[in-house]
Amino acid sequence: MRRLLLTVLMAGGMVMGAATQAGAAGVTCVTVKAPKACKGVKRCEWGGDPDAMWVEVKGGTRKLALSRAAKARANLGAAEVKPRTVSILARAGRKNKIVLSRTYKLKGKHWYFSYKKNCWYVK
Repeated sequence: MRRLLLTVLMAGGMVMGAATQAGAAGVTCVTVKAPKACKGVKRCEWGGDPDAMWVEVKGGTRKLALSRAAKARANLGAAEVKPRTVSILARAGRKNKIVLSRTYKLKGKHWYFSYKKNCWYVK
């Protein structure tokens, strides 16, 4: 009787375990497209990963550096899928004086990383 009860409980546990794994498998992996933050922006560099990235722009004057930073932010805001956070750094002049250093949290669809499947997905 004990063996029969133990067998039924083990089978139930295996079925429940398969159901929870199937729920976690709902993540579909997507190939990450390179962000176009620097598209049309001169003296612009970017880095990081699809979840959190940084953008650095340079200009000869403060006004030019700020306008380039605004254009880079607008490019990221117009993207269909965007990073959750973007740090923008604007530098001006020969000494590369920092005129803007700000982190933005963008609204909309974001990239997330699945450690179980070792891939990026959109949520």
